[in-house]
Amino acid sequence: MKAKMNNMTYLALLLLILGILSGCAGTESFSPTARAGDTVAFGAGWKQKFDRETLTVTMTDANSNTFTYLPSDPAVRAVINLYPDPLSYLVVGTRTGLNDRSAATYGSIINGTFTGNDPDWWQTTIYLDLPSDLAAGRTDVRFVSSNGETYGPYPVQIIPGQGSPSQFNAEILGAMQPNQMQSMERRPSYTVRFSGGSVFPAAMQIELTHNPDSSAGGTGKTFVVNPRGEIKNLAWTDNGTNTRVLLSAAKPGTGLGNWKQYKFYVTGGITGLQVVPSSVKAYDANGNLMSGVTATVQ
Repeated sequence: MKAKMNNMTYLALLLLILGILSGCAGTESFSPTARAGDTVAFGAGWKQKFDRETLTVTMTDANSNTFTYLPSDPAVRAVINLYPDPLSYLVVGTRTGLNDRSAATYGSIINGTFTGNDPDWWQTTIYLDLPSDLAAGRTDVRFVSSNGETYGPYPVQIIPGQGSPSQFNAEILGAMQPNQMQSMERRPSYTVRFSGGSVFPAAMQIELTHNPDSSAGGTGKTFVVNPRGEIKNLAWTDNGTNTRVLLSAAKPGTGLGNWKQYKFYVTGGITGLQVVPSSVKAYDANGNLMSGVTATVQ
């Protein structure tokens, strides 16, 4: 969609940069100063389980009044994961060791301190309409997911005056409708992870089964996602009930440096995804079959 969004939207996108450079953890909202009723974006860091359906938002204003948004409240406009540009200094520097603009240093901090060497980086950004009757002064905002993750309290300075929710005006369609923003949210998915010894395979294959998708008379449509294409190649096929996935290191003749780099996602509204027993086959750089590699679905 060719969109011409307002300044708050562009500022919110900067949260990704600020969050990554501060260690993948947002430090303040955009804008940190707002009027009651305004739309504010919050950078919540690398959150695995934040979504509108499970998120409760609690706000305490300067007069100690408490306001609560329960899960799926329309005032929580969207919960979107923002990703770094794959050609950014940050990504390229992390993969090559080039430290232009301290990129490799920042990447090392993100991997080692915040994501536990999971290369799938993002900044969870929450777009929130503030209550219209907040008192002027500091309001603390806290986010709690029923899945166990929390963030906050997050301070916003409320200034005098009456604000209004952002319309996120677009060039062609006018004011952005709720589904337009929410279509950028992360769809529920399965995560397939691998484990094994200290030697990492150069290539692997795995087979999975699932309840029939729409091509086999069921619901949903199978879709397999590789979170970091510059780290590994991924090819897959599906016949409506069975999925086969082939993985190989992007750099031929080598293995990946961490088991977390082999993970991938399966989504599309399917149900009942399971690993076919004994289907995992791992190969070293010489094409020899390796033992001891297992897979799990979460």
